[in-house]
This record gives sequence, structure tokens and C-alpha cells, in this order.
Amino acid sequence: MGLVTTLSACSGAPAQSRPVATAEQAPAPAIPPGPCALRPSCDTPFPAQSKREFRHHRSGLLNALGARHRGRDLFLLPGAPQWVLGKFAYGPSDKDLKDEEIDVYLLRGCGGSWEKVGTYRTTEGEGSHPAVLGVADQGGQIFVNLAQVLPGGPLGVGRHRIKLVVAGDGTSAELFLEVLPPSARIVVTDIDGTLTEKEEALVGDVLTGNHSETHPGAVEVMRALSGRGFFMFYLTARPHWLEPRTRAWLALRGFPPGIVHTSVTATGRMGGAAASFKSGELGLLKTATGLLPELAFGNMPSDVDAYSSSGIPKTFYYKLDVDARGGVKHDDYRTLLPSLGELPAVCP
Repeated sequence: MGLVTTLSACSGAPAQSRPVATAEQAPAPAIPPGPCALRPSCDTPFPAQSKREFRHHRSGLLNALGARHRGRDLFLLPGAPQWVLGKFAYGPSDKDLKDEEIDVYLLRGCGGSWEKVGTYRTTEGEGSHPAVLGVADQGGQIFVNLAQVLPGGPLGVGRHRIKLVVAGDGTSAELFLEVLPPSARIVVTDIDGTLTEKEEALVGDVLTGNHSETHPGAVEVMRALSGRGFFMFYLTARPHWLEPRTRAWLALRGFPPGIVHTSVTATGRMGGAAASFKSGELGLLKTATGLLPELAFGNMPSDVDAYSSSGIPKTFYYKLDVDARGGVKHDDYRTLLPSLGELPAVCP
């Protein structure tokens, strides 16, 4: 059974409602794996918030279906709009939360204390707000440009965590904004089969609540690159409702913090559709920042198609059985460490 088909069948219950195996997050080494500090983990605890009444009675009925909220991470340049993009929905059919209040909180620079940005209402129907950075309004969404509403002015260069809280029931989503310095370098990596031990390990994770293992050396390679100043871009064609689980898995296994993008569909993408999605995301990144990843990691022909068509100069493919189109094939991340660990460091 294909990954998309299997996940579609699994989606009869939201990811949050399935049991999650108890496991401790991988401890971060005291010394970074290179001359540059790793991106901050943004782990300041979020304070408890009191709930308010929903604006509409129908909204209160959705809570029993299980929340499937998600935010959209973004790379940004100084001076550009700083969009907070959130989607609020419940249940396997992704029932939109319409015309309800969302409280937006900010952990500026991933340090200090949480500050409340404001309260915003979700859109009531498709197209209520123009599309932003490839994200179309399908209802139940918020679009907030922080650069226009923050009393202290736009966010500065650095990593910033945003918490989006549904006022009526306290459920939430989160996202990260990475405002890049002029010297920014980016590495993009697929997840399934590239970082996870198996291409379809995700299916077992969703069914059992477990967390799949990684390929030996994968964490060390990504941490080495982060330690040399690269910004991490985790790009996966997984379904949008698996964004929170994806972020949690990366942290659990010790991968360096970065920007996480899933597909914007409920069933994810495979094959040519996955290649088109990833090419589109890389194109949006180039349009928004003028930057193209310098390095890319994958394991499938769709990754080759996406990275090749996007013009990424250095690509690495795990156990690829087709033409790598100039990329490096390998079967052990540990063999890549000596050369990648010697790349010039450009610390943010």
C-alpha cells in the first residue's frame, strides 16, 4: 500500500489523538559541532492561558473531533513582510474553525518572555484573504503581518517562535520565523527515507504512536552543517496534519532546529506530485529571499527531480538506485562527515 493511501486511511483520527510513545528528547551537546552556535531551541515554557467563550455555538462542538491546527514556518529577509500563517481545523475531515478568535503570542529571538501580539479572527470561507507565499485561504485561517502590528517594530535577524491559541478551547498551533542575515546559507533535506530509517516508517509511527529511528550518522551530519552556519530547511511531502509530529520527531532525535514545511494537502504527495511540490517550495524560497540552498539531501527520484530542476549545486542521495544527475550517492552518512565537516564556516 502506498504512503499516501495508507496515511489517508490512517487519518480517520487526528495525529494528536493517537498515543505517542514516551521518550526523552536527545540531549544537546554542551559544545556545538562546529565553530558556529546552533540555532536556539526556543524552549521557554508557554504560560497557561484562560479560555473564553467561543463566538459561535457550532465551534464548541468541533473540539470533540480533535484539533488539527498548524502554522507555517518561514524564512524571511529583513524589511520583508513578516507573515504569521495559521490554519485551525478539527477532525479527520479538517472541519474549519470559522470566525473565531485566535490569540497570537511571540517569543522574540527565542529568548526572554512571551509577549501577546494581539487577537485575530479566522476567515469564514475560501478566498476571504489573498494567498500569501503559496498559502491559499481555504477558511479557518489567519494572516497577520507582524511587521505592521508589533509595537516595537518588525522582528530583527534571528529565530522567533509564534504560538497561536484558540481562545474558545485553548488548543494551539505554533510556527517559527527565521529572519535571515545577509550571509545566510541554507541546506534542504527530505525526511522520509532520507533521515528516517525507512521510507514508510511514518505509517508505523502514526499507527502506533512510536518514533522511528534515524539512519546512522544523519543527525551528526546535519548538526555539523548547522555548526558551520547553515540554516536547516526540512522539506517533506507529508500531509499537512503531520506537521506537529514531524517537528516533534526532529527535536526528539536531536536534529538541529530549522524551518519545517509539509505539503498543504491532507494526504501528502508522492512521485511526480512530490517533485512538483518541492520544486514549488524551493521556487517560493528563491522568490521570497533570493536564496537557493547550497546543499540538498534526499533518497528518491522525486528528490532528484526537484533539486535538479531548482539548480541546487551540491546534492546527496541515500541509497538511490537511479541516476543522481551529478549528485553524490551514498549508503552511510558517516562517510560524508569528513568532507562536510570541513566546509568553510560562515556564522550568522
